[in-house]
Amino acid sequence: MSGGVPITPASLTRVVHCANGAAMKSPGFHFLRVSAVCLLAFVVGVSGVRAAGVAVLKEWDFHRDSTAKPVVYLRIIDSHGPYLRLVTRRGNLDIPRSKLANQVEVPDFIPSRIVEEGDAVSLRTHLAAIRKFSARYPLSAALLEPPADALAGHLARFDAGEVRFEGSWMARNDLDSLLADRRRDVESARKREIEHVVLSEAQQEREFVMHNGEWVPEAELRNRPPSARTELSDTLWPLLNPDIEGARMVLGNLTFLADGQTGAAKVRTRRVHAVIRNLFLAEFRLSRQIIAGSAATAEAAAHERSAKQWLKPSAFGTDRADEVRKSLAKAEEVKSRSSQQLAACRAALLDQLHEADNLTVDLYQLREHRAALVLAEALRSIASRNFPSGEFKSKLPEKTLSAIRAEISPRK
Repeated sequence: MSGGVPITPASLTRVVHCANGAAMKSPGFHFLRVSAVCLLAFVVGVSGVRAAGVAVLKEWDFHRDSTAKPVVYLRIIDSHGPYLRLVTRRGNLDIPRSKLANQVEVPDFIPSRIVEEGDAVSLRTHLAAIRKFSARYPLSAALLEPPADALAGHLARFDAGEVRFEGSWMARNDLDSLLADRRRDVESARKREIEHVVLSEAQQEREFVMHNGEWVPEAELRNRPPSARTELSDTLWPLLNPDIEGARMVLGNLTFLADGQTGAAKVRTRRVHAVIRNLFLAEFRLSRQIIAGSAATAEAAAHERSAKQWLKPSAFGTDRADEVRKSLAKAEEVKSRSSQQLAACRAALLDQLHEADNLTVDLYQLREHRAALVLAEALRSIASRNFPSGEFKSKLPEKTLSAIRAEISPRK
């Protein structure tokens, strides 16, 4: 795990050997071995669980420290009256306060930056505390040796002249070179930004405008036929097949196109991306709700069948009108909820169709006739398969679309 205390197979072997040595003398060998392995897992952050440390327990205060039993805990909760709760990987352990002899924290990560001595102070403090604890409570040594060795290894690298930066160890000269390169990159980016601003101002003074990634005279742009191919229209062309795969391809192309743009062109491309994404997402949600509606219909039918069963006379002549009403009420509730959810999804899709239609009109007014045509054709396909009764009406007349088709057809 990046930034975590590294545990090697060799360190795990040392823990098991140590536990084996204690096994001949201690009946708690199995617990000690399991706890050692668990601590190793906690320290490296397995399953997102991090160890807080090791506690040692005594039955009575006068018992020797050498007999105190270690427990790996995640945290200790001090809110249970005369008891303390040790939260462990294997569950909660409630103990009398008097049984907790001592505890030591085990760091669950190594700082990603250790460049100055001040960055290493906390590690040195933890290492000293762990070693002192292990010496005082020998049964905890097997648990604490691996993290202590890992901490010592990191500190040894720092003391030998290496530094840790962004989670990686490197020579100090390499860090100096890395930081120098980054400073140069920042300065280069700043210089490019200034040059871009100066160039933009100069081009605008010459009455040039940015179009499809290049500076062109504004007069030439006005004279350019609106049916001409553009980067945006080429990017939208796969949407002539208005299904989810075509939309996915177009969204990827729009993202790539926006990455290379600036200013108004970038804003426009991002708007097109958002409109298409929201449109197909709304249609997907409607389709999913239609499927869910079939399941709801089946559920409601089951409740209605139950109501019919309750209507049959009981062998004991019992009146079961309440059960009939309950079943019918459940059926009505299921159908009503499904109907409301379906109506909401249809309304959401209709809203997205109108939003996309507004974009189509804007593209047409910006003389992006090819892009407007592709988007308009996609809207009509989506509307016809979801609103066959004609609930959606486009602001762009069919006569206008026919004229665009006539312009583009000889130029495809």
